[in-house]
Amino acid sequence: MKIAFMGTPALAVPCLETLANDHEIAVVVTQPDKLGGRGGKDIISSPVKKWAIESGIPVLQPERARAESFVEELRAFEVEAIAVVAYGQILPNSILEMAPKGCVNLHFSLLPRWRGAAPVQYALWHGDKVTGVTTQWMAAKLDAGAIIQQLKVEVLPTETSGELLARLTEIGAGVLRDTFALLDAGTAPRVPQDEANITFCPQIEREDAHIDWAKGAEQANNTIRAMNPWPVAWCDANGAPLKIFRATVESNPGEAGHIVAVERDSIVIGAGENSLRLLEVQAPGKAKMSAGDWARGARLTVGESL
Repeated sequence: MKIAFMGTPALAVPCLETLANDHEIAVVVTQPDKLGGRGGKDIISSPVKKWAIESGIPVLQPERARAESFVEELRAFEVEAIAVVAYGQILPNSILEMAPKGCVNLHFSLLPRWRGAAPVQYALWHGDKVTGVTTQWMAAKLDAGAIIQQLKVEVLPTETSGELLARLTEIGAGVLRDTFALLDAGTAPRVPQDEANITFCPQIEREDAHIDWAKGAEQANNTIRAMNPWPVAWCDANGAPLKIFRATVESNPGEAGHIVAVERDSIVIGAGENSLRLLEVQAPGKAKMSAGDWARGARLTVGESL
């Protein structure tokens, strides 16, 4: 098939590569370049754009995907189908209905659970044991399209959102490949989403990453895993934010937010019925280090509160 691919971050590249093995990628659509680097003067292109240019594929970068001039520019490529993976803009009906074989999105959850911008983070944040990927026919309403294929994936006990997303990216590329084979054959199903089971996952904010010790060690650990690598879970420590990258739940009880033990490589913080062992942390202006090293450097002792 002749396909348009719409995507922006690095996680979309494996999907683009996989589709390019079986289909003609006529055009790639990605977000506009940004300024960055030292002094904010370097032009930063998206990973998807870099791959497309290296592969000799035309690239479009509209400021607004709804602009009629862009819609007509895309229409001129006369693609049969459109693949959308983490593109970053809402698409108008004129694009959703443009390709005769359809416009398909890869979403990193088992829809209708976790419609929205941060499905992997929310899955970990809320303690989901199973998540997965979904291909859906794109609809005007966010992540509300009929389901084509889904694949369940078990969440590993210590997995961070960055690690889980890396796994789902590779798995999702394979599911997207299979979905486009169904599109090509004209046999892709349309399974309506169960409206009774919808949950939403809006964009994560920094305050969402704040640890509330009163909610227990399990929830604290879920937050730490969900917010790694961004925005990184944090708590107040001596009046400054302490970032927490890794931790494990301990069964022993302890007063919420108080230090239970300071050990060589870790510290244990009480969280009511159980406790949390902090393994890797970062204080302001410092490099990441073991929690034990940080606690000794900060001269913290058992009984002090965070």
